[in-house]
Amino acid sequence: MQRNDFQKLVVASAIFFFSNYLTSMFLPVYYLNLGLSIGDIVKLLATTFLIIGLLPITLLKFVKNFERIICLGVLFTTVFYALLTFVKNPIVLGVAYGFSIATYWPSFNLLQFRLSESSIRARSVSLFSIIIPSVASIAGPATGGLIIENFGFTAVFGFAVTLYFVALIFFVRVKYKRETAGLNVPRSKKLAIFFVTFVIFGLCEAYWLAYPLFVNRVSETVSRMGFVLALTSLVVSAITFLVNWLSDIKMRRAEFATIGVALNAAWFFLLGRVTAPQHIVFLSALSGLASAFTISWFAHYGDSFNREQYASILVLMEAGLMVGRLINLVPTYIFISKADFQSYFTLLGTLILSVIPILVYSKHVSEK
Repeated sequence: MQRNDFQKLVVASAIFFFSNYLTSMFLPVYYLNLGLSIGDIVKLLATTFLIIGLLPITLLKFVKNFERIICLGVLFTTVFYALLTFVKNPIVLGVAYGFSIATYWPSFNLLQFRLSESSIRARSVSLFSIIIPSVASIAGPATGGLIIENFGFTAVFGFAVTLYFVALIFFVRVKYKRETAGLNVPRSKKLAIFFVTFVIFGLCEAYWLAYPLFVNRVSETVSRMGFVLALTSLVVSAITFLVNWLSDIKMRRAEFATIGVALNAAWFFLLGRVTAPQHIVFLSALSGLASAFTISWFAHYGDSFNREQYASILVLMEAGLMVGRLINLVPTYIFISKADFQSYFTLLGTLILSVIPILVYSKHVSEK
């Protein structure tokens, strides 16, 4: 990809992520205001996760220009936010949300891998996956919270739809490469190891429902919730790039990921005991370090396979995450229906520690 295309992708991604953070963390609050129960939201997310995990595999098998699907992803995202104002059926919303994510993220991740060499992969991945989203998430939630507080959800969704259209203009102007390898599944022990870790990472994701509702409860108002999320993102973005720069220099991906998992577990254990917004902001330094170190595992994923296999391993990663996310909906329904956030976060903190032995074993396999 030429420098000009790289710049277009950066601008398009920045607009897309600002639009995303303007609204996404407030979606669980909106669903409850819409009259949906926790059970309804679980159905919505189950539908979403199934599509995210299965659709990219189908698309890669039959669509040659897989990278260009990212444009379709932006379009579907625009449609989803337009539907939110008019549709209350959780299955319909889950299908729309699933299509928006399933057609955006695999192509976006593929572009990240192809744009970077191993020597700078953690920094490149962190630029597109953490730095740009983190910077966007500083302004996004604060702006979104204020708009919702003063004008309502309809206004913020309308603003987001407009921004997604602008992002789409930049995305369609990028020159994408055709995918010639198709679905090319590597048959190796390494892939099995990665797949298991992605299942566990998906199982331990809290940002779909529990964390936003928890921050909203602690913050008490939507506008304050937006500012709390913005401050936490500021801390995270300040930490991330330096850690991933160090990861590229040291090239010790598994060790960095192990540190990230341990920090993530500590964050979960402490998060359940939070009682004030400032505590969430304080703990964001811990979650920022956790994310920064853990992203090395994603960079290691790219280092471990050939370029012609990148598209295949990325759609398989989504499948692994899907399995974990679907399992996660069980404790989500059990604990979040009762607003028992402490038990939920403690469970996730315990479960994510199970990744560490796998990371240690992966290092042993790599050294053979």
